[in-house]
Amino acid sequence: MMKRLLSSGFFVILLSFVWNGLCKGDSPNKETSREEILAKVNGEPVTVGRFYDYLNEYRVVAKDPEKDEWTKENRLRLLLRQILIDQKAASLDMESDSLFVTKRNNHMREFLLNYMYQKDIVDKIEVTDQEVKDHYEKYKEVDFLIPEQVRVRDLLIRVRADSTKKDYQKRLKQAKKEAKEKIKKLYKRALAGEDFADLCKKYSETKGLDGAGDLGFIQKGRLSRELESAVFSLKRIGQISKLVKDSTGYHLIQLLDRKEKSYQELDSALFEGIREYLKKEKSSKAASELAEQLKAKTEFVYNLEVLKADASSFDKNTWVLAFGDGDTIRLRDYEVVLSGYRFDLGRDSLTMEEKKDLLVNQMAMPLLLEREAKRRGYADLLEYKAEERAFTLQQAKEKVLAERIRKSFPPPTMEEIKAYYQAHKIDFPPLGVPIHVYHIVFDDSQRAAEVLSQIRKGADFVQMAKKYFPGEEEIKDVVYDLGFITEGEMPDEFYQAALKLNVGEVSEPVKTKWGFHLIKVVEKKDQKTTFEDIIPQIQRAINLTKGKKHLDEWEKNLFDQADVWINKRLLKQLRLPKPPG
Repeated sequence: MMKRLLSSGFFVILLSFVWNGLCKGDSPNKETSREEILAKVNGEPVTVGRFYDYLNEYRVVAKDPEKDEWTKENRLRLLLRQILIDQKAASLDMESDSLFVTKRNNHMREFLLNYMYQKDIVDKIEVTDQEVKDHYEKYKEVDFLIPEQVRVRDLLIRVRADSTKKDYQKRLKQAKKEAKEKIKKLYKRALAGEDFADLCKKYSETKGLDGAGDLGFIQKGRLSRELESAVFSLKRIGQISKLVKDSTGYHLIQLLDRKEKSYQELDSALFEGIREYLKKEKSSKAASELAEQLKAKTEFVYNLEVLKADASSFDKNTWVLAFGDGDTIRLRDYEVVLSGYRFDLGRDSLTMEEKKDLLVNQMAMPLLLEREAKRRGYADLLEYKAEERAFTLQQAKEKVLAERIRKSFPPPTMEEIKAYYQAHKIDFPPLGVPIHVYHIVFDDSQRAAEVLSQIRKGADFVQMAKKYFPGEEEIKDVVYDLGFITEGEMPDEFYQAALKLNVGEVSEPVKTKWGFHLIKVVEKKDQKTTFEDIIPQIQRAINLTKGKKHLDEWEKNLFDQADVWINKRLLKQLRLPKPPG
């Protein structure tokens, strides 16, 4: 598995390298510079190179000359839309959004703590080869043991008695007796030299891997207590156990093979796995030690009045814990964490020590660690500043994009629903009962009546349909079969006549605009589809249409409010990149 994963990963990297080598370095046309200006968005230039890199990122290549022009224009519009969203996001005043400020502070605190943990703990932890070997030897019998395994063949005769019938106990007793007698006879035949696999194939109710009761290799703990005792007491290959009874019935067990207990080999994969495990253990211990050091240097002052009383009687801004250089935990924040903590414990109340532990370890500690990370200078690094800018821009973009998603629309009226259905009938299930019909059409009712008389005297409907079909010879063998029809697919008088017939019946002549029909019903579906049945589907379709319209209007408004210029002559000259290879 590991080899396949490595190979797959290498292939993806290689493919990416090949693609970038083929596409990214060049412009679409050798005579066109990557620095030429293809478009401007509110004064921001979009070069040919930037557009081409965008095409490369989304694997856009030339396919069909007739469609490539549309593809170029569409992809350029998507790139310009992306730039407009970024520009609008960058212009937002995110600092006035208190929810964003809270999210950013929490995100950057997490970033700082992870950065400090990696740089000052994980990267400095070393695990020697000898430590790996010592761990392997110490836990060899626990973590790396491969227990003894046996491979057996099982001949099972189940005890069968229907518990829903009268005299169940009597029936059960008789069933046990019969099953026991049967397996005793099979045991004698096996001891007499009959092939045990053949007996299992013929009589066992456990077919196993080979159809003859082979259960494969089994470790202790995988079988019932009674079976396990019998299985692991067998000593010789080929040996057959005495009769064994458990909850499934009566068994005979044959030992096919045995594997003595062994241990996982300390190969390179296991070696590095242990090293990584030990590194994580050391890192966790070092992180705990750092937390304890910070706690030891910090004075914590608890508002015991609030912690002892009903917190709901205090103002939500009341302090609960003061620590460090003026840091404070407020009641409103404490209650949020407290509620989740109690839910996890499945308790309605906590002891005073548990409350203090919650305040210090879950609420104060992240702030103390953040302050320590800043003291060590990690908040001054370019990586921190870049992460903060990226997070802010991402949140701003999400705010912009949220404008284009309208969560709900007023429910469509019945008039809207009916009008939409009439315009899009083909998109919805047909109404009425689907009826599979054959038919014969005549120009006059007299001929129709004559043929109907012949059919009722025993003439085959299909043969009559072919005989009296007035059209082309080539299609007479199929045109009589209309398949399943529903309301609206044939004239209403035709459908209503078919609806009244039972399967196999033939109608009287039915007049439509095409002539006089004889109709035979071949099959009817059970379920009838009514207009009321499909109203929910129509409503969803209407909402999707409204949503699409809203998105189109949002995008149009985005472009209408911007100053966008496109060098159409240059765009026309550009060619989409060729596919790799």
